[in-house]
This record gives sequence, structure tokens and C-alpha cells, in this order.
Amino acid sequence: MLPILLAFTSLGFGATAEPVVKVVNFSAKWCPLCRVLDPRIEDAVEGFSVQGVVLVKIDMTDLDRSNDQEREAIIARLQAVAASHGAAYLWNWYGGHAGIVVIIAADNGEPLTCLTRALSQREIEDRIQESLVLASKVRPGRRRPNGTDCPAPMNTGSSSKAD
Repeated sequence: MLPILLAFTSLGFGATAEPVVKVVNFSAKWCPLCRVLDPRIEDAVEGFSVQGVVLVKIDMTDLDRSNDQEREAIIARLQAVAASHGAAYLWNWYGGHAGIVVIIAADNGEPLTCLTRALSQREIEDRIQESLVLASKVRPGRRRPNGTDCPAPMNTGSSSKAD
């Protein structure tokens, strides 16, 4: 089992290492895509944890079960988590949607690639490895693999859930 670093949001490596990439996982227990993808992501990140890979879980499980006031508080907390990891823009793109995983460079939050349930465990590991190379060997602004497979930003001012 991976150590919990930031309450319910981050899983990853020991406290003395600096992250190289962050795997930002928009997830929820009600999401059928997540039930397939989450275990693969967690296993893959655990295999790379000593190399500076951190899993940041944006858990939106309670969004659909809360009243408006609770929902606003949950959204504010999740936005703060995303912002604390240099990924506030990801909430603007995908917040409220589940089953989306974006790997970002830890130094500047630059998106490197996305992961979907269509990928095998090995393919996820390959993308993490490629992201590590991009984040550590390529200068910011030029860290683009051959297609990111990231969906276009989904939010147009609303935060509805999708699975």
C-alpha cells in the first residue's frame, strides 16, 4: 500500500524525494471507468514512486450526494488540492468529471499525456516512463510526446459529472 501524503489526495514516494511528474486522477466511486482505471494507475505509480512519480487523486465521489452548500465546499477543497499541485487549470478543464487522468510535469504543471481505461497496465507504465523522460530531460514548453490523448477541456462553466 502506498503512503498517504496529502490527506485523501496524494499517493506516492517518500517525503524526502522531489516529484518529477504528477499523475492527476479525477476519480469517483460512482464512476465505472474509474473502477477499471484506478487500480492500474495505483499499481503503475507505485512502481515508479522512487523515481519521483506522485499520484494526486481528485476524489469527486461526494459531489453527487451533497446539497448545494456542501457541494460548494467540496469543490473549493478539490480546487485547492489541484492548485496546490500546480494543476488548477486542470480543474477548469475537467473538474466534476471522472475517469480522466492527466500526467503533468511537477516543476511547472505542464500537461504531458493522459491515461484512459483503454490502456493496459504496460501501456500506462510506458506513458509514465515517457513522462519522466520528458519532465527531466526536455526543457519546459517543449515536452510534448506524440499526441497527448487528452480530451479537450470539458467544462464550459458547469461542473456536471461524466463517467
